[in-house]
Amino acid sequence: MLKHEDMTTIAACVLETVPLYDWASVSDISTLTGLSAPRCQLLLTQFCLAGLMESRDND
Repeated sequence: MLKHEDMTTIAACVLETVPLYDWASVSDISTLTGLSAPRCQLLLTQFCLAGLMESRDND
């Protein structure tokens, strides 16, 4: 299991990777970061819950 500090660093990197004005899919972010798709999905979901980004599930 990853330490909390490691996960925070990874989350910061993913948040920096997500485009501000263009939509990107989980697979796009996964490719850009080199992380697995499930890990990216978890982080993106957490960002949405924290209000750091909006979900585009219906697009």
